[in-house]
Amino acid sequence: MQTANPFQMMIAKLLYITGDSCPHCGQDMYAWRQKNKDGSDRCPPACMQCGYKMLKKKEVAAVEKMTTDSMRGKVINFLKRGSLLTDKPLMDKRVESYQIIDDETKRAKERAKLIVNKVLLNDPIHGIFLGNPGVGKSHLSMGICWEVIEKSNYSKKALYVSYPYLLDQLKFAMNDEQVRKAITGELMSDIQKADFVVIDDIGAELGLFDGKTASSPYNNEILTRITDSRQNKAVIYTTNLTVEQLKQAYGDRVVSRMANNSNGYGFTFRTTKDKRISGI
Repeated sequence: MQTANPFQMMIAKLLYITGDSCPHCGQDMYAWRQKNKDGSDRCPPACMQCGYKMLKKKEVAAVEKMTTDSMRGKVINFLKRGSLLTDKPLMDKRVESYQIIDDETKRAKERAKLIVNKVLLNDPIHGIFLGNPGVGKSHLSMGICWEVIEKSNYSKKALYVSYPYLLDQLKFAMNDEQVRKAITGELMSDIQKADFVVIDDIGAELGLFDGKTASSPYNNEILTRITDSRQNKAVIYTTNLTVEQLKQAYGDRVVSRMANNSNGYGFTFRTTKDKRISGI
């Protein structure tokens, strides 16, 4: 009959096997049988073979959580603080909250989900949402921003820019060159480095566009800089104008850059009514 090793007997008396395996060597993890006076463990479980302690695992998990929380805060702050929009409630819109009322809105929502998946796969898609005011172009676009952020586990940055509001801000700073350069420099930097960008309501700054008046050279310069900076990066442009009206207003060159990588990712609302006044 084999006699138990005295050292093993002592170990069995003082320690117990926790049931966990050491992540380093795969051997059993041990913990003290005797507890502290308050009932807590004397120390974290340890591996008798290589000396690994569970504390390391907990420390790593804690550091990972802190890193994730920090990244989450930075990415959300980037969207909320960096975006330019006048409609504050728009910031809370989600794809799932977009109301389906007919086949067209159903297809629009499906297109939005497709764009989210493509952005998560790092595809440099260009989406163009066209249609009358109030059909949900801005709602879906903001929803895509949030889904890209959340489904990437906060590893991707998104930015939302109301184009007419941007031009208004630049107009206010027109007499102060330093302020104007600061606005354009910082914003263009954010637009360029973001993983996904929405440029909303292009053409609204033209008022009731009749096809006879093109946008100003300065307007075209700003829009050209934006489209150039997003040539090989994911972006959505929304507008109340048709493709032909866009060409008349901004020229073929700008529209060509907007439409780059847009095959299968654009959407035109043809029958959907303005949801904001449908109940009036």
